[in-house]
Amino acid sequence: MKIRPSLRLYFFASMVVLSSAMAIGFSFLSVNYFIDGLDKGLNGVMLKLSQTTEVKPGETKELVGFNIASRWEDMPASIQQRFKKPTEVGLLHKTKDRPSMFSMPQNLFFVVYYPNPEGEPRYISRIMLEKDKPQLLANIEPEQRMLWIAITGIAAIVLFAFFLFMVMKKIAKPVESLRGWAKSLNQTNLQQTPPDFTYNELNTLATLIRSSLLSANESVEREQRFLSYASHELRTPISVIRSNVELLNRLSEKAPLSDKQQLTLQRIERAGLTMSDLTETLLWLSRNDDQQSAPEPVNLAEKITTLGNELDYLLNSKQVDVLINTDNQNTTINTEATGCHIVLTNLIRNAYQHTQQGQVRITQQGSRVIIVNSSAQTDTPHSANNTNKPANIGYGLGLELSEKIIKRHGWVYEVNDMPGRYEVVVDFS
Repeated sequence: MKIRPSLRLYFFASMVVLSSAMAIGFSFLSVNYFIDGLDKGLNGVMLKLSQTTEVKPGETKELVGFNIASRWEDMPASIQQRFKKPTEVGLLHKTKDRPSMFSMPQNLFFVVYYPNPEGEPRYISRIMLEKDKPQLLANIEPEQRMLWIAITGIAAIVLFAFFLFMVMKKIAKPVESLRGWAKSLNQTNLQQTPPDFTYNELNTLATLIRSSLLSANESVEREQRFLSYASHELRTPISVIRSNVELLNRLSEKAPLSDKQQLTLQRIERAGLTMSDLTETLLWLSRNDDQQSAPEPVNLAEKITTLGNELDYLLNSKQVDVLINTDNQNTTINTEATGCHIVLTNLIRNAYQHTQQGQVRITQQGSRVIIVNSSAQTDTPHSANNTNKPANIGYGLGLELSEKIIKRHGWVYEVNDMPGRYEVVVDFS
């Protein structure tokens, strides 16, 4: 399972890491400045001693813990062992005894070279041994000092993380409220003014969300009204066309029409039936969800057989074989009858209409209907469309409208599109 990244967690972790890095960095910087300050203070004391202390060659004077000599050979042996003879004026040399990088220094050694006002050399050194520390400081182990430093640092980071969490919680609460409000929006509460989300930016975002949804909702309503009005308006001319076709069929019984006239009349009749079915489909789709009727018993086997026969005119002058396999004629299922009728009509019409040569197979198993239209045509290498798939097989407006109806009812719907074969599976359960 893929874990989605959280913006809140990312921000929290980034701030904790950044603050920890800054705390550690400033700690090292503070320690460095502190030590540098001590070195400068010590160097200043050594300079003063070099300018005011008289010392003869061969002897060493000790004042307040500092050793002053005029010759390097007169310096303490521990200083001579750890340092080379300094030649640069005023440069403080230092070293320390430290068992490990995480332990406190035990012994410190300093030495510097200054000439006195007469130009005579002066070497000043300072030795700080662990055994010479005050008893109060000597009782504190270096490990304890490092532990307290670590505890103090961790406590500071934890305290910062706690305050950061509280600030984020205060900021995140209005954001969570905005998300909950956006998820609860529907046609009923969309007309209401958005609540106050504390921050101006969130209020602006809520206003934009509401405006966008209002615009989309108005567009959907306009489309539904257009479909409803157009379907109602088309009903009248389609009814006129169909009634006049029926009248012409009756008149042709007394005065037979020519073959061309009969063929033209059949085309008008087929077009009228197609327009009638599409109009009913568009009108049904424009209805609101609360206007849908309750499920009722539907005999799928009988309906498929009836529709197959009624739409058989679409196969005139075509070399298409139709195979219909259904269950027991007495078997019924409970489903939305109008939607089921429209879907089956459109799918069967679509299969008949877009198969020029080949086979249409309709299989019904309980509430499951499988419609397969396949082509027996083969293309030559010099064909305009060099493909085994028949032209426009399986496609049409009826198929798209059927998909919308199926989606509205939540029926199972599968499409298998292969070269030369188009299969549609619908389960009306």
